[in-house]
Order: sequence, then structure tokens, then C-alpha cells
Amino acid sequence: MTVTHTGDALAVDGSTAVSGVRSPGADAAEFGPVSDTGHACATTGSIANTGHLQIDTTFSGAAHTVVQTGVINGLTIGDVAPAPLPMPHQLPPRVVGFRDREATQNTLNANLERRRLADEPAVVIMSGMGGVGKTSLAVHWIHAIADQFPDGQLYANLRGFSDGPATPASQVLEQFLRALDVPADRIPDDEDSRTALFRSITHGRSLLLLLDNALDARQVRPLIPSASTSLTVLTSRNRLAALAVQLGALRIGLEPFDDRVAIQMLTGDREGLPAADLLLADDIARKCGYLPLTLRIILERLATRGLDSFGDCAAEVIGELQDARAALDTFSPLDDDSSMELRVVLSWSYADIPDDLARTFRLLGLHPGADFSAADAAALAAVEQAEAVRRLDRLVQLSLLEPSGRSRFRFHDLLRAFAAERAREDEPGTETSLARRRLLAAYLSRTDAADRVLAPGRRHVLSAEEAGEPFSSYEEAIAWCDSERMNSMAMVRAAAANGEDGLCWRLAMALITPLVLRSYHADRREVCEIALDAARRAGDSWGEAWSLMSLGGALRELGLNHEAAEKGREAVALWRVLGDAEGEGKSLNNLGDALIAQGRLVEATQVIADALRIRRSLGNQRETAISLFLLGDLHLASGDPDSAEQNYRQSLELRAMADRQTIGFALTGLAHVALHRGDLDSAQAAFGEAADAHEDSGYPNGQAIALRSRARCLSDLGRLEDARATMARALALLQAAGDPMSDEVQREIEELGAVQEERAGSEDPTGS
Repeated sequence: MTVTHTGDALAVDGSTAVSGVRSPGADAAEFGPVSDTGHACATTGSIANTGHLQIDTTFSGAAHTVVQTGVINGLTIGDVAPAPLPMPHQLPPRVVGFRDREATQNTLNANLERRRLADEPAVVIMSGMGGVGKTSLAVHWIHAIADQFPDGQLYANLRGFSDGPATPASQVLEQFLRALDVPADRIPDDEDSRTALFRSITHGRSLLLLLDNALDARQVRPLIPSASTSLTVLTSRNRLAALAVQLGALRIGLEPFDDRVAIQMLTGDREGLPAADLLLADDIARKCGYLPLTLRIILERLATRGLDSFGDCAAEVIGELQDARAALDTFSPLDDDSSMELRVVLSWSYADIPDDLARTFRLLGLHPGADFSAADAAALAAVEQAEAVRRLDRLVQLSLLEPSGRSRFRFHDLLRAFAAERAREDEPGTETSLARRRLLAAYLSRTDAADRVLAPGRRHVLSAEEAGEPFSSYEEAIAWCDSERMNSMAMVRAAAANGEDGLCWRLAMALITPLVLRSYHADRREVCEIALDAARRAGDSWGEAWSLMSLGGALRELGLNHEAAEKGREAVALWRVLGDAEGEGKSLNNLGDALIAQGRLVEATQVIADALRIRRSLGNQRETAISLFLLGDLHLASGDPDSAEQNYRQSLELRAMADRQTIGFALTGLAHVALHRGDLDSAQAAFGEAADAHEDSGYPNGQAIALRSRARCLSDLGRLEDARATMARALALLQAAGDPMSDEVQREIEELGAVQEERAGSEDPTGS
């Protein structure tokens, strides 16, 4: 007779299957071998025991075709047990046409090998936004390595971000225990006991588990075997950071495809496609956000067009994807499978988050910029910044946002469209208007605060009482303006589009100084034109005059001197009607600068003299310094270097109140005076000083121009090596700014190099 301690009892051919309790005094030799684990199977004339067998008597004789169920002296005689279940192979099929992710798979394989060598439990967390291909990658990779885990694969969709409630861990444990051949009547009712049994059953086994669509760490923690011989792969839109820390899991954050893979996916690796077709494919891929899910949906739509060429099909699809909101409708599968519809996939994430996160998510959809800060989120949601940081971090963990830099965040394009849609549909119209106004007001406050540091003597759009928290330094202010330039431009456009005309023109005027410093003259022109229209719509003559004045300055920098002079005259006339001498004086400065550029020096002399008279009468030393260096430019252009030098030095005497940029202009003027006199050594030194001043002001274009002039002086002095080094510094600045002048400077550097080689050859004719 064979006796087993655990397992299922099975009797065939008249044998007896036994389950009971064996007494401590029972002799194994008397009753046959005892097995601690496995299934007990009794063949003809034998007894199979499972459980604890207590036998105080001996069996003799044979039983044929008799099945007894019950307890005899503590001995349970069981009926026929079912055949054992096959090894579990529960993985979903691989996605057809799976692409890319080779680098990620290499990382996964290396991590698995390291864990195996260290005899550590292997856990992988794949996180990312809906539609990015987490499950596709997990299934593909697990299929590829399945033969390394001979005891099978278990799979559960935890429905953490699906329609309906998430699947409880207790339910999944029951599913797994049944798949591992544990009888239903031996599965405990409570989750803790099921977890303990699951870990006991999986101990020593080599299993693969895919826990798909996990909600949080609490849901999946009971489902992870403790054995180092198994591998557990989790997919989630949540980053599951706590679980990663606790288990030392490998965390893989999946991003959308790059453009190359996305285009190949759409074109099917067709050879010889025309360049126009590839451009169409690239356009579609961008509008799909490079997401595998949306790309697959579009592939199906392309396949059903029935048109002869890829280009024709793609052109039709492009028309359906013109705006992001319409794209959410376009990304609907042809068979109405809601699990594959982008809007539904995204809504599952949105519906499952707390109300405060949901509101913050949708209000962020109102932000017109490419990315945003915690301060922006705080303004939109009307919460303290610390609370905004908490919410943003949580949205990142849920893959509804992604970091875009230090303390900055962004949406995936399609998530942005979805968030904006939810704001339109779920947020009252009055609340969206208030949220937009709070955001615009916050940007205006910060931009005005930066302007007060960068140009302290300039007129500001907010009163001293309205001014926001000041920046601690010049460098901090310019850095903020740099980081927020694109957003600030977007804010001006959004303010105009949403009828916030007063905020619109004020924000545009507050932006002028940083745009001038960084030579963003086209941007400056755009915001001034938007501001001018907004001020006129609002009937605000003061805003109109200021916008005309600033637009004239932008046109002058763009070389449109006739138009610049025209706007300058309009601004001067309107300021005079308003009785605003300060605005008039500034507009006269701009007009004089445009007239000098046109060569209309006599007219410019009177205009700048009027500007200087007004500036001095108002006691505005910053604007007086500007008028003085402009007067110096005028005298230099008139061939009067002595008067020009006097004007430049007078401008520099006011440097304590002047902008740093104005100081740089005055120093540049003095360098040109020295150059005009033929004093190359003084000129090169003065250009170097001017370059340093422009660097200090954050005006790289002025710095590059001064360095280029200094390099030319050094070359004329015969200091070719110094000249090339200085010109190279100018080139680096121009290239960084994307300035077309860099091509000219590059040619000058090459010419200097040729002169150096020629000179070196003439000094050593033997070439030795």
C-alpha cells in the first residue's frame, strides 16, 4: 500500500482511495511507502492516502468495483478524484506586427540574468500612459523567454484602469490556485490565507506571472510569489514606486515610438515610397502621438480606404486628424471594440482618480503652453503650490502627465486634447473662465516682476501695489523668462482668443525687455501686433499707444525702418493726445533710431533732441541714458566722433540707473569712435569691454557683434591667433541663437586660417 500525506486521492479498478490521519505509531514498512507531496493514486488492491491517515487496523483481501465514502474509525474513504489539470499556459497571444523595444528587451534580459545569478525574486514593472504598448511588450517578451520557466504562465487582467471596478487580489488568488490544481474546497475564504497558500504552492516552482493593468501596489502585493525561481511582470499606468522600492523591482517607463519606427509601422516597410508619401506618414505619426495603439487603429483605417496608393489613403486620414479634438473621434476602431478606442482607454484612467486629481487634470488641459510648472497648476486649480506639487506628482505616477524638465511637466498631445475636452464637458463655463484668468494673471505678475529686475527704470504695466513677488537676482529673472518664453507667447495668444484683452496687451508689454535681450524680434513683433489689436478692441488708448511704440521698436530691429518710423509717429501723436510725456519721449527715441537707420540724420537730430529734453525734464535717468547713446550714434553717423564720444561717456555716467544693455550699447559706441579714429588697439579693447557688458546683460547678439568687431581689429593688428579665437566665440553665440550671420562669421574664420597658413609658409619657405 502507498500512503501520501498530501494531494488528491484517486481510486481505480476496485482499489481504495483513503484520506485520514495516520497515527504516530504507524509503521511505514507495514503500510508501504509514504509520499509527502503529490497525488495519491491507488491501483488494483492498493490503498492511496492523502492527508493525515490514522490507521489502527490492517486491511486484507481485495475489493472490486466498490467505492465507499465516509469515515470509518477516523479513516475517510474518498470517491474518484478528477484528473490533474494541465500546466497553466494563460498568456494572451502576441500582438501581430510587434515592433521596436529591442533596447528595452535587452535591458529586461540582462536584469533577469542578474537576478537569476543572485538568486533573487525577479519583478518587473512596466508603466506608461494608456496605448503606449505596455501589455504588448510584456506579452511579447514573456513568450520569448517562456521556456526558461517550465512550470507555466499565469495571467490576470487586474482592470486597474478599465471600465468597472478593479479586480480584487482575493479573486485573482482563487483563479491562480485553481489553475495550479488546488481543489476548490481547499481554497480559503480570506485573502491573507489565500496569499499564504499561493506562496506555499508556488515555492520551488519556476513560473511566469503577468499581472496586467494593475491599479496600485496594494492590489498586486499578495499576487507576487516569494520564490526566486519565478518571474512576475506588472503593467500599470501607475509607476508603483513604493512596490519598486520594497521589492527592488526593475521599473521600465515606456515612451511612445520614435518617428522612424512609427513611419515604418504605417508604411509597412514599403521600399521606394515617394518622399511626399513619407512626409504624409510622418504627419500622421505625429498626430497619433507615436502611440502604438493609435498607430494600429490608423493602420486599420488606411487598409479600408480602398484607394490605389498609400499617399491617397494617407491624405484622407490626414484630413480627419486636423485638430486634436477631432482626432479623438478618429481614433475609434472599425469594429466598435471600446477597449481599443482611445477616448475610452483614456477615460478609464480619468474616471478612476479622485475628484481633486481629476479636476486638476482637466484644468491643466486649458494651459496653452507646451509644458507647465507647479505654479501654473496652482493658479489653474486655485490651490497652494505645495498641494499643486502633490497633485502633479500623483498624475505623473498615474501616467497622465510626464516630467519635461526640472519641476516642469507636460501632457502627451492626445492626453492634452482629452483633458481639454473633459474641461469643456465636466467643468462649468464660469470655472474655466476663472481658471484661465487666474493663470494669465499669474504670468503677468511674474513677467512684470522679471521686468522690474531686468529694466528697473522702465515703465511697468502693473503698479507697485499690484507687483508680484520679486526675483532675487538679475540672473534668476532672465532664467525664468528663458524657461517661460514659449509659454508666455502662448499666453498672449490665448488671452486674445479668449477675450481677455486687458490682460493680453499688458502681458505683451511686460514681455518686451526679455524678448529684446534675447533678440527674439519676430516674437516681439507678433506680441505687439496682438497687443495692439487687443487694446483697440478694449478701447484702451494707453495700451494702444504703448503697443504702437513697442511695435515700432520691433520693426526697427527687423530692418523694416520705414514701417518702424510710421508706427513711431503714430505712437508719438497718441501719447501727445493722452498728455503722457514719458510715453512721448520713449516713442521719440524709437522714431529717432529708425530715422538714423534710414540715413535721415537731420530729421533724427531734432527728434532725439526733443526726446532728450523730455527725458531730462522728467528726471528719468534710464531713458536719458538711452537718448544720449542714440545721440552718440547720430553724431558718429554724421562724422563727428568727438561729439559722439561725449554723448557715449555721458550715457555711461548714468550707468547706476541705466539698464545693463544700455551700458553695453554705450561701450560699443566708444569702441566705434576709437575705430573711426584708427586707434585699433583702443578699439579692440573697447569692443572686448562692450562684449563683457552685453554678456552681463544677457544679450548674446550684442556680445557676438562686439566680439566679431574685436576680432577684425585684432586681425588688422596682425594678432591672427587671437582674432580666430575671438571670432570663434562670436560664432558659437550666433550658432546657439540660430542667427544666419553665423555663415558669414564662419567664412571669416576660414579666411583668417588661410591667412595664417600663408603667413606661416612665407616665414618658413623650406617647409621644415
